Amino acid sequence: MLVGESMSEYAHSIEVEPNVHLIRGLNKARFPEANSLLIDDEILTLVDAGSDMGQVSRTLKDLGHKMEDIERLILTHFHVDHKHHSEEIHEISGCEVICHPLSDQGVETFAGMAEYYGITNHPVYETWKVMVKGWIPPVYSDYTVTGHYKDMETISCGEVDLIAIHLPGHTLDHTCFGINGVETIFLVDIDLTGFGPWYGNKVSDIRVFQDSIKKVMKLEPKMGISSHLLDPVTDGLSTRLRAFLNTFDEREAKILKNISEGYDTLEKLTRLPTIYPRIPDEVFLVFEEFMVRKHLEILVEDAKIIQDGCHYRTERR
Repeated sequence: MLVGESMSEYAHSIEVEPNVHLIRGLNKARFPEANSLLIDDEILTLVDAGSDMGQVSRTLKDLGHKMEDIERLILTHFHVDHKHHSEEIHEISGCEVICHPLSDQGVETFAGMAEYYGITNHPVYETWKVMVKGWIPPVYSDYTVTGHYKDMETISCGEVDLIAIHLPGHTLDHTCFGINGVETIFLVDIDLTGFGPWYGNKVSDIRVFQDSIKKVMKLEPKMGISSHLLDPVTDGLSTRLRAFLNTFDEREAKILKNISEGYDTLEKLTRLPTIYPRIPDEVFLVFEEFMVRKHLEILVEDAKIIQDGCHYRTERR
């Protein structure tokens, strides 16, 4: 049996560019799974460690490799669904593990990750710890980082070059990768899913996220590879990016409407909910709260609403 072997109802990987293989996460790559990229080149390189280990193992076997052959692991950002198996792969292969310098705190220790999430002193912290442990069993362990990449640095794998494009907002360290230029980009968590942008951490920033999406749009990629979609997006990519960006305005409009209808506190707006279609448990309520609060701060700053203590209103009295 292969390391971490499990089965899915779709092909475990597809070749998206010569020597570049998209390893699909289980459960249609939905959180806590995420896609990875394998670059089968002079330096066998894995980008992100969120895909199930069985998916990774089968892809390696298809290409005549095994887990021990991985020479380099690149992490796009600190989130658990992207660093998940990083330490296990490092221990098996002895590969280098590189990330953006701003990732270190969130990647290396659980305490650092929790601080980046902004949940350390929250009442649901202990519940969150148990939930994350259930999703990602090794998450309490320390993770190894051996080096860093810089914004716009070209990382050569041999015939394939990866271009690190620091595009924060989702998190402060979030980095996408152009593949042999920018016509094909691993968009990571500019993920083009129907949910839309996620910015529920202390180190998330709405305005910065919007700027990052606009930067991608200016690059005019022809293929976008998401961490949470099974297939790359080619047809209508620019339209998908625009719709993803427009989600911020749609959510803002919804918040303004809700305030005008009497949902005039952060707690009321959070419990509707406003951003998540539903809240499965109290931990997700925290992320809803974080995202709604960020919108409220911007709306106050832009003078679209008035704050009076813990209450908000859309018109001056």
